[in-house]
Amino acid sequence: MSVCRFCGKTGAFRFRSYNIRVCAECYPEFYEKLVKKTLTKYRMVRKGDKIALAVSGGKDSMAMADVMKTLSTKMDFEVITMHIDLGISDYSRKSVKAVREFDPDAVIVSLNDVAGFGIENMKGKACSACGKVKRYLMNRTAREYGAEKLATGHTADDISVFFIKNWLSGNFQWSDKLLPVTEGFHEKILTRIRPLYERTERENALYVLARGLEFVIDECPLSPIDEWKDILYEVERRKPGFKQNFVRGIVRFSNRKEEEWNVELCPECGEISSGGLCGFCRLKRRVIKR
Repeated sequence: MSVCRFCGKTGAFRFRSYNIRVCAECYPEFYEKLVKKTLTKYRMVRKGDKIALAVSGGKDSMAMADVMKTLSTKMDFEVITMHIDLGISDYSRKSVKAVREFDPDAVIVSLNDVAGFGIENMKGKACSACGKVKRYLMNRTAREYGAEKLATGHTADDISVFFIKNWLSGNFQWSDKLLPVTEGFHEKILTRIRPLYERTERENALYVLARGLEFVIDECPLSPIDEWKDILYEVERRKPGFKQNFVRGIVRFSNRKEEEWNVELCPECGEISSGGLCGFCRLKRRVIKR
């Protein structure tokens, strides 16, 4: 049938994995129910939680932030919007603009202000450095603003790609970090939640379009082309629902005990370190020396 499952109007959006069609008017509520089910299923939130929403300005994080704001009033938790300005020329300026448009009160942290450099100053593997910077600043900033949890916009697409790439390279330890909830292992490390764990990029794109949200269409100019996303897209095309079933399988598989962490505090900034200077401060020193 080509009609909306919920109201009987023309169903503009077809979802083969659910075997239904949904119209643009009904879709936001349908999407909201899916995300709420994920929050409940994986016990991501509790009443009274204060959750920092890490928003990049792209479609996935904007969808996450918008639906979490809606659900916060229905599930009785508090949210704050947070963005890390990475200093990537026009891309970062567009990202800040989109986040400000979404939430004028958003907390914006500039990497240039904090560390004296932007990601564009990096040489070599910029993505690796970017990930380290974002993990550090998101955790520290969210904690400083009184949040107990940090929510990111990682999707079923992201998790599937991360898992496969880490598994093939033998980084089995990281498989345990790709779960819906990653508990903080130290008082300075916030629990991370992934409300869009079972949502796909297509579902998120349709949500922001249906809601009329501004978001950054551009891909990060420093990001390399990832063939795995194209591979999984083709698998999903032939086997609808593959990515969602895959991430659910990760949860079932990853029932092992979290390994013990060797925790120290960085002598320079006081944040968590595996020994000596933390990765962020080592990166900062290396860039400034140039």
